[in-house]
Amino acid sequence: MIAEIIINTTAKRLQQTFSYTVPDGLAVRVGSRVLVPFGHRREEGIVVALHEQLDEPADFTLKPVEGLLSTQTGFQEEMIRTAIWIRDYYVCNLSEALRLFMIDKKGLVRQEILSVGPAAPVSPEGRQLQAYVADKGSREKGSLVRRFGRDLVETALARQVLTSRTYYKNQIADKMEDWLSFVHDDDEDILHGRRRQQELLQALKEKGEGAVSYWQGQGYSRDLMRRLCATGLARWSQRPARTTNILPTLSGDAPFTLTPEQRQAVKVIGSDEQGKTYVLHGITGSGKTEVYMQLASQVLKEGRQVVVLVPEIALTGQIVRRFLRRFGDDVVVMHSQLSQGEKRNNWLRMQNGTSHICIGARSAVFTAAQSIGLFIVDEAHDSSYKQDEAPRYHAVAVTRQRAAYYGCPVILGSATPALGDYYKALQGDYVLVELTERVGQRPLPSVQVVDMRDELARGNYRVVSDCLLNLLEETLAARQQAIILLNRRGFSTFVMCRKCGYVVKCDTCDVAMVYHRQAAHLRCHYCDAEKPVPTVCPSCGSKYIKFFGSGTEKVEQQLHELLPSARIIRLDQDTTSRKHSGDRIIEAFRRHEYDILLGTQMVAKGHDFPGVSAVGILSADSLLNIPAYWAGERTFQLLTQAAGRAGRGDIPGRVVMQTYAPDHYVIQCAARQDYRAFYDQEIQFRKELGYPPFQEMAKILVQDESEEQVWRKANDVAAALNSWNGDHGDEVAVIGPYEDVIKKIRNKYRLVLSLTGKDLTAIKKAMQRIPACWQTGVLIDVDPV
Repeated sequence: MIAEIIINTTAKRLQQTFSYTVPDGLAVRVGSRVLVPFGHRREEGIVVALHEQLDEPADFTLKPVEGLLSTQTGFQEEMIRTAIWIRDYYVCNLSEALRLFMIDKKGLVRQEILSVGPAAPVSPEGRQLQAYVADKGSREKGSLVRRFGRDLVETALARQVLTSRTYYKNQIADKMEDWLSFVHDDDEDILHGRRRQQELLQALKEKGEGAVSYWQGQGYSRDLMRRLCATGLARWSQRPARTTNILPTLSGDAPFTLTPEQRQAVKVIGSDEQGKTYVLHGITGSGKTEVYMQLASQVLKEGRQVVVLVPEIALTGQIVRRFLRRFGDDVVVMHSQLSQGEKRNNWLRMQNGTSHICIGARSAVFTAAQSIGLFIVDEAHDSSYKQDEAPRYHAVAVTRQRAAYYGCPVILGSATPALGDYYKALQGDYVLVELTERVGQRPLPSVQVVDMRDELARGNYRVVSDCLLNLLEETLAARQQAIILLNRRGFSTFVMCRKCGYVVKCDTCDVAMVYHRQAAHLRCHYCDAEKPVPTVCPSCGSKYIKFFGSGTEKVEQQLHELLPSARIIRLDQDTTSRKHSGDRIIEAFRRHEYDILLGTQMVAKGHDFPGVSAVGILSADSLLNIPAYWAGERTFQLLTQAAGRAGRGDIPGRVVMQTYAPDHYVIQCAARQDYRAFYDQEIQFRKELGYPPFQEMAKILVQDESEEQVWRKANDVAAALNSWNGDHGDEVAVIGPYEDVIKKIRNKYRLVLSLTGKDLTAIKKAMQRIPACWQTGVLIDVDPV
């Protein structure tokens, strides 16, 4: 057999497959991770195709595959197909796309071990290095470089003061365990006088087989088992280690009685036989999760699996608990805060069919499976489903691609569907299913829009308006809870000298640093660099340094001053950096250990707190002035989702939206929670200006530490694309290069080119072949958000 293999590396220019022969007896299949010779080294490869012979005769001898690294963590045919689609659609190389499906991104680790050589050192430093290695026996090269410096180590190798050997370590070797199986008991004379072996054989006969660890627990030694196997009456073998569910067991949960709208939604989606995509547009509190669980139950009865995506890690705890109560051990979780071992265990549970429901954030879309019967994307409008590192995939698009292979439906659930999804539903490409009423006939919360210009005219310079303060006081008096949204973390958004106008900026990024009071320093939110807070202006030396703007930290301080008895907890990126910290904050608030939950957009996403009767939205218009076509859509979604957190229990909800643009159509539609009115106006603007969904878009970001080089690279890309475009009737608009909104991040200058057109398929294929597009620092983002 001939194997077509992709080398597992992130090298941008290495895109082609390489052919190797498969030795007899090596159980290589499509998707296997294998060890292959590559140049002067050995590398990990992924088998993407197998043939009986080469397509064309070759005048050279193919090298053989040297070994199989893993069978458990290999790829299925469907994964290979999906990775090829990701490569073509998002313009990346195939190894990048395949790595998305891997828990261990690199299974093969190359280690260079250095030992004492035959030559004598000539310098004191060389003698010190040789003595250190002699004392240790041998050391890994990297550790010696860190301790003694690269120049000294390389000189010692060149002069044979040290010698080098290369080792390859397989990090993904299949986890195996020993098993004992019953074979027969025809010849009773074999065990004559061997009472313990007879007892073990009888127990084994009754059970049939069992892990060696099980029999050890029954009091039988490994030596006894091996002696029994030597008689031929039992067999010792190795099998892949069993996976275990790391989630707790929760008490059962009976399905709710569905509303007529929920029953209709379950009926329509549950009868799908064509693998359609369904936009489940359900207002906040309409019971979308119960619809998900009822449909999941149907799929499980068919012996198939379900993948459920949520936008934030902080949301997995809430939905996992509901699914766990209903489905128990059938549920596993996948997200970035799990350890490698936990991820691998859960991945294998889905791959071997031990579990049937996987719940997780964006990357869970790549979880292995035996047969998927349903994909659910909760809060499908959320921008966090778009990956911001190469390859820049969108989880919804990948979900639809995987679903097409399995022929199963996809549910895009949201109270505020993405405009493109809703448009496709109205055009008939997707199916629209709507839930227009809250469960239990609960009313939507009443919303009051507060014009902050009037607050300023009355002399209120606080972040919190009088109206919101009154609402919070009434909520606390009634022993109810409140949520406050401010989509900006930190204490002050920038620090400026009032005398000369100097703004403290990051040394490596062209952005103002944010003041964090709790840590007492300035921090860059792009590279995480920190600086002490200046006491005098670094530019003019004056003492008129002042903090401007407000973040969640500052609001927290003001609320403590205004409401001293209130128990307040903050949920933002600063308070959720540790593992499971977001989940702990949410659960503490759910148990009413706190009265007010204050945070960034994390507090607006899908939470169900029955005790929350009040929501305050600060700076409701903060996203409206962002120079992006989606600013209105993102603002409407955030405001509507935040307002929907109120009144989900028995107490009617009240919402206060604070804004400087109360008459803006986005604010007005959000206050009425009128999605259709917002859609009708927004989609018209998109059509007139040629924005998605009426045209496709791609962005090319060019980065380099040299400003001269970044312009050269960007102009090379622009020239190549314009040349191709001119030969193909200028069917695509190529705009740029131009400076990015943020000119420099992490000491790298940033330029952008934009591509727009009815169909970008042809130019994306061309970009795969254009060398300028594969230069270091050139990043391609298809369907940018």
